[in-house]
Amino acid sequence: MKKRLFTVIVILLFSCGALWSQKFEASWTSLSAYKTPAWFRDAKFGIFMHWGIQSAMQEDRPYGGSHYGRYMYGQGEYPPEHERSVMAEKLLTWHTTTFGNPSTFGYKDFIPAFKAEKWNPDSLVAFFKLIGAKYIVPVAVHHDNFDMYESFHRWNAVKMGPKKDIIKGWKEATEKHGLRFGVSTHIDRVPSFFQTARKYDAANPAYKDFYASNYLIDYAKDTAWNRVVYNRTTELISKYKPDLLYFDGALPGIQHGMNYGLEIAAQFYNNNIKQHNGKLEAVINLKHGADKRAFVWDIERGQADALQQLPWQTDTDLSGGWFYRKTNTQFTPDVLIGNLIDIVSKNGNLLLNVGLKGDGTLPENQIAVLKELGNWLSINGEAIYGTRPWLVYGEGPTKTTSGAFQEQKKPYTEEDIRFTVKNNFLYAFVLKTPGKNIEIKSLSSTLTLANKIEAVSLLGSNEIVQWKQTPTALEIKLPSSLPSKYAVAFKIQLDDKSRQTWELIIE
Repeated sequence: MKKRLFTVIVILLFSCGALWSQKFEASWTSLSAYKTPAWFRDAKFGIFMHWGIQSAMQEDRPYGGSHYGRYMYGQGEYPPEHERSVMAEKLLTWHTTTFGNPSTFGYKDFIPAFKAEKWNPDSLVAFFKLIGAKYIVPVAVHHDNFDMYESFHRWNAVKMGPKKDIIKGWKEATEKHGLRFGVSTHIDRVPSFFQTARKYDAANPAYKDFYASNYLIDYAKDTAWNRVVYNRTTELISKYKPDLLYFDGALPGIQHGMNYGLEIAAQFYNNNIKQHNGKLEAVINLKHGADKRAFVWDIERGQADALQQLPWQTDTDLSGGWFYRKTNTQFTPDVLIGNLIDIVSKNGNLLLNVGLKGDGTLPENQIAVLKELGNWLSINGEAIYGTRPWLVYGEGPTKTTSGAFQEQKKPYTEEDIRFTVKNNFLYAFVLKTPGKNIEIKSLSSTLTLANKIEAVSLLGSNEIVQWKQTPTALEIKLPSSLPSKYAVAFKIQLDDKSRQTWELIIE
């Protein structure tokens, strides 16, 4: 007994020592040793928040997405007939009519209107937790070069606009409510974002540091600009110590012989290990990179068409324009819930953006959809949180398209089935509330995916489920009542042989 205890202690000490000694270098080879932490894999659902200067503009402004400050100065980046040039000219005309010529009323002049006077991070984070979010990711700095925290860059929310440390507020509320905290930075493309502004108020030397107009438009080649990005990013993560760092693209400053982004990644991982007593809890989200093992792949407004070996994430927007603008939500609850299930079944997470108003409140139409999602998760969260993908992600006629800006916006069907596993149980989701008996072909008795089914129940219901496994499908009789008006989840107990098969394959 003493020998066994000694062996256990040695193993634990060795494991802790190995964790403490883990050190990443600023190279893809070293970073490829990264392993996605369990908290992120278990979380499945997080809240993204685009909130800043654009949130306080007139809510009926023409569509500019998150790029009003880019296009309000007119076209210049694309040929005149390009759709973005057409939008830019429309915005320039509207802006000039409404506020005046951009030479006299530029993007910087919107800052005083952004006051955040009703912002209550504690109540908002409490609401996000209530509806089932497990991590919070506010935008710390967007392409408009305005820091939402106290930084050495003078254009920030503590010195101007709200005169509040927004990121500190989110951080404190997130920790209070026991959620994970992340930040996103979109800073690297600022010189390009404001390139047409150089013909207007950005030409004034007093504002060059805001518009980054003293740096190259081709920012990837500008060592001086990438050094600025490095310094501001390392200040952000050093001061607020997030567990998740989101970049709107690739690591910044890694082209043309520069190594800034790789140094940021290595520092972020190494410092996070120290902050968590030798355990790596950090996540870096990138849209693309040389080695997907080194980070968590993020697909903007898109999904995967197949089960992914590595954990990944979809980031998308509920409001329809990232920053607040008075619009309808772009997802109905049934499609949003179906997409969440589809993403999770393929080893992914959903990071859902909400667009707060300039005063810091959440629009009612977004609240309504989030409450529907939260009510659904309160019934079916067992089959979402802490799960892993099964041998196949699902079946049915609806096939999602892989890649960015390809997200599913049409309702799923009763024949669309998705699977997850946890604690020796298989969960089968029917992505549209069924109105007839259910047939799950992947669970037929003739396939080797499931040797034998021992029990079937319906989450959120006490009704005894009538079922039988046939050579063509698992057939489930439609229950007399359903716990949700959206997707339903069946909890399926398989025999030991079937469980052992997937446990050998699924991490």
